[in-house]
Amino acid sequence: MVHLQDNPFHADSVTSPNAKTSYQRRRFYKLSIRVALICVLSTVCYFVGRSVHWDSFSEVYGFDPRDVDFVQYFCNQPFNLASDNAYEQLQEEVEPIEPIAIEHARTRYLRPETPADTFIPKGVWDNLPVKGAYYMVVRNEKLQDARSVIKSMEDHMINGTRYPWVILNNQHFTKEFRTYIKKVTTAPVFFGKIDLEAWEYPHWIDVPQAEYLMLNQEMNMDVEYTWRVEPGADYSCEMNDDKFLKMKEDKKKLGFVLTMREASASIPTLWTRVNEFRELYPQHILPPNTTIYPWIYDMEEDYYNFCHFWSNFQLADLSFFRSEAYQKYFEYLDSTGNFFYERWSDAPVQTIAAALFLKKEEIQFFNEIGYTHSIATHCPYSESLLRKCSCDVTTNYGKYLCIYFYFYQDSCTKDLLRLIDPQTVVAMTKFVKAKKIEVPSRIESPP
Repeated sequence: MVHLQDNPFHADSVTSPNAKTSYQRRRFYKLSIRVALICVLSTVCYFVGRSVHWDSFSEVYGFDPRDVDFVQYFCNQPFNLASDNAYEQLQEEVEPIEPIAIEHARTRYLRPETPADTFIPKGVWDNLPVKGAYYMVVRNEKLQDARSVIKSMEDHMINGTRYPWVILNNQHFTKEFRTYIKKVTTAPVFFGKIDLEAWEYPHWIDVPQAEYLMLNQEMNMDVEYTWRVEPGADYSCEMNDDKFLKMKEDKKKLGFVLTMREASASIPTLWTRVNEFRELYPQHILPPNTTIYPWIYDMEEDYYNFCHFWSNFQLADLSFFRSEAYQKYFEYLDSTGNFFYERWSDAPVQTIAAALFLKKEEIQFFNEIGYTHSIATHCPYSESLLRKCSCDVTTNYGKYLCIYFYFYQDSCTKDLLRLIDPQTVVAMTKFVKAKKIEVPSRIESPP
């Protein structure tokens, strides 16, 4: 029986004394021959290789066709060793191949035809009493919704929308979007791009944060008051006065038309984090009896009652959002990561901030503004105001009554007005009774 050893050179030195030396010698000869052949082949290719008809070697001299094919392939490689500029010559001869763009690079809005605006010239406000601006966050595909709400505001304002528009997007606006937006207003329009830092990965979590920070955009640095405009919303009452000027003259910080209740499941830890902030920064918290804090706090439950301003309509003095108190508050909440993990929306976050940092006299209810967006409508409960409106006051309820709205006994709006404008509550109640509008004493929230 023959046994193969692990190493052929471990053979018995007596029976095969020269085995190892012979093997190494053969390997050296083979390697030398191969090097010599490569040198000869390279020399031949360098001088005459490209002009030789290699096919004849196989036919006339009987060379193996496979060897001939290899030599022909080697000699026909696109390089020229005789030239110092061979590589450059080759690059000039070969037509450049355009790389295939990845999918998002093919999209038009990611290759801007016009750079985004980064600032508003100060001269824009030369003939205006307030440094105000309308702002809207909208994508290119929502062009018609954006146009419709601007047109609605233009039609219901006595002098149109004179203040500049700041329209923001996390994409670049297309040329078509810019063109057709400018056709529905004569006011200056600025198309900005939301700072990507507001959308990228925070260092404390492994996914993008959900909350945008457009109010601190560089473009808004000179803006003092903003009017948030929602694509697809509709305005239905004449607005003959300057709302920005009203906010400034009456020293108001936040204006609203609608209130709602947040779904408790969407903010399970928000109130806990707010209380942590209050303990850490007591110097920023105003006495509860001077604020709207009693409106959002359920004493029996010792918890947040989920009432909030519906923030897709909002007039604001930006000094509120730029204040040290609000900045500390937002930074603390943001550091928890729950703007992403729990999808906290801006409405309860801003409402609670108003309850902590603003006096109740600084909150403005715009009863005279008729407003509709998606699920809800505000139509003034006032005979005199309705003469200037095209809305139907009964639509304040409609099919959404049992879920959201509005003037029933325990409604968020009615409870808030008792704190900030009790006379309006009295007038609205008289109107409802005079018109025999059916208002339930209580509305049960859906499960």
